[in-house]
Amino acid sequence: MKLRYYQQEAIDAAFHWFDTQKTHPLIVLPTGAGKTVVFASMIKKIFEENRNSRVLILAHRQELISQADEKLKTVWPCAPSGLLAAGLKQFDSHEPIVIASRDTLATPKRLDSSGEFDYIIVDEAHHVGPEKRSRYRKIFDHFDSTQHYAPKVLGVTATPYRMGQGFIYGLDDHFFGGVAHRVTIPELIKAGYLCRLSAYQVASEAVIDASTARVKFKGGDYRESDIEHLAMEDQTMLAIVADWIDKAYSKGRLSSVFFCITVAHANKMCMYLRDAGVEAAVVTAETPAEERKKILEDFENGVINALCNVAVLTEGWDAPRTDCIALLRPTKSLGLYVQICGRGMRTWGNKKDCMLLDYGENMMRHGCIDTARPERPQEDESAEPKIWVCDHCYAVNDMDARNCVECEEPRYSVEQMLQRQQDLLDQLDQERKDQEEKDAAATREAAQGNVLSDELEEPAEKLEKVKNIDFVSAQIKTSKNGNDYLNVMFSTPGEYWPQSMPIMLGMRGKAGMVATKKWNALTQSGTPTPYDLSYAADLVNQHKVMSHIKQITVRKEGRYWNVVSVHF
Repeated sequence: MKLRYYQQEAIDAAFHWFDTQKTHPLIVLPTGAGKTVVFASMIKKIFEENRNSRVLILAHRQELISQADEKLKTVWPCAPSGLLAAGLKQFDSHEPIVIASRDTLATPKRLDSSGEFDYIIVDEAHHVGPEKRSRYRKIFDHFDSTQHYAPKVLGVTATPYRMGQGFIYGLDDHFFGGVAHRVTIPELIKAGYLCRLSAYQVASEAVIDASTARVKFKGGDYRESDIEHLAMEDQTMLAIVADWIDKAYSKGRLSSVFFCITVAHANKMCMYLRDAGVEAAVVTAETPAEERKKILEDFENGVINALCNVAVLTEGWDAPRTDCIALLRPTKSLGLYVQICGRGMRTWGNKKDCMLLDYGENMMRHGCIDTARPERPQEDESAEPKIWVCDHCYAVNDMDARNCVECEEPRYSVEQMLQRQQDLLDQLDQERKDQEEKDAAATREAAQGNVLSDELEEPAEKLEKVKNIDFVSAQIKTSKNGNDYLNVMFSTPGEYWPQSMPIMLGMRGKAGMVATKKWNALTQSGTPTPYDLSYAADLVNQHKVMSHIKQITVRKEGRYWNVVSVHF
């Protein structure tokens, strides 16, 4: 199989990261770009160089496991692979390549009997959470602690962020250290590998207004019971059907996917579509496997024109002929929004574009899918924390301190203070909204906006920037409280001020652990973590232990651009 240019670049970048860095890399490719082909080809190359290798592919859903097996066999028909997935009734954990369900593998007995692995590849890696006791971390920790050498872990995803966590990579308290290779949606559209996603304003009476819906927990998504109640109003559902027929179905778009909230919502929408004379079907997690297979085949063959689903077609499903996405689910999850939009961007025949009809106001909520920024996690006040950690220097502070004791940065930025004030205003405004809820269907305005950043008149600000590095230096700096720390400075061509990164070497607790992780990620292999700051500065300035850093990735967080990863 001949790889596309960016697929080969992704493989080369991953191997280069493994050869030069100690952290775990990510490959970020949009939905439809062929992530599975990338890691399948990568595995083939691993075995061409060492036939005694062992590779573990991890996924959280059986559709992803089946897809990985299919793509691997396409790239390498005689691949020595086996499946370990209870949902597929497959329990082979002894082949050189094991494609495993996260939940099936994450038991002590199966982990102990699975042997050792040289590489672990995680499909849809945004499901790797920060919790130390999660199933993924349990699997990683097992192989780290039982093998003679730690396996090299690669994550692949289209959405490198999680609700409540933000980005899933960085040099602080993240499992993945950085992005080895990334390709943007507009680049692949321009190259002809993806088709354009074109958004159109929907009818005002068809909008599902989630402004009165509660969330599951602080920073979480909407409660399904709340948005289901709003979405299942007969007047709203009939308006959606009429709007979809007018804008999509009557214009020759005969392969639409409706993303619904609950099974009841999907069944009711399907009923209204059939009443309108449309060939429609429902697919949910409750749909029997054989029935689901037949429905999806009928959709792909053009027999079914409208497919209503609930949370089963967002990952691991390919239907290139999809020419309309009807998004009926309001969501605060940027990842879910981007994954849903990506379902229609595969090329197929003479398909020029895919229409997005956003009935849940998600475009207004999140913005363009290729530049949208995930919300930074907020503190859980219900947990009554006793300390807070500075976002800038990672110093530990008493909860009553308004400014950091080390760098004197405020605990809350100006933006956060304004947001807290706005939250109070919103709370006062809630009574008025409750009073107007009965008339919401008649007064609310339709969602409108741009779904891709290249449609904007003003270019969207990039989430991150990659900067070339001339040299790296370090100095000892002293806070106003008299505490010393190591300040690492990355000098970039054409910029007078270097990009700084504080490393709080010698500190205790989380700040000290983060400092050790940063030092290990930045220095050449075998360099021990120093606790004497003078010695640390000498290692950087005289012994050039960071001279192999060629680039840095910086991300704007609040008012500052912070270094989140390095490239050798």
